[in-house]
Amino acid sequence: MPTILCLDPGTAHTGIAISEEGILATPVATVYEKDLDQLITKIMPYLIKYNPDKIVIGVPEYGPIVKLATDLSEKIYAVFPKEIIIFREDLSSHTARNVMKAQGKTILRRKKEEHQTAAALILQDYLDSL
Repeated sequence: MPTILCLDPGTAHTGIAISEEGILATPVATVYEKDLDQLITKIMPYLIKYNPDKIVIGVPEYGPIVKLATDLSEKIYAVFPKEIIIFREDLSSHTARNVMKAQGKTILRRKKEEHQTAAALILQDYLDSL
């Protein structure tokens, strides 16, 4: 099964999730960075560690994240030429907050893990669509 890494880009935070068996998505980390070039630098260790066969980038239907996701995919491909899939997602952060609240996680923990949980939800949606 292919290893798939997912990014949930945001203007200040980017969530990272992984699926190493193509069945289950797992949250990995949240990267805090506003500058696109610095974001690539901070994402590279995860790309090297997991060496994914594919990279899924979650993108909403409209808004500033659409351009960010496109720019991010181009910059990643320039340094890590693997298949990149732009995958439509909506309300992943909202859903992530609700899931973590239902799990009884504290507000502080929910804030810390929101973006990586959103990335895992996006990746799971992608896996389920295959």
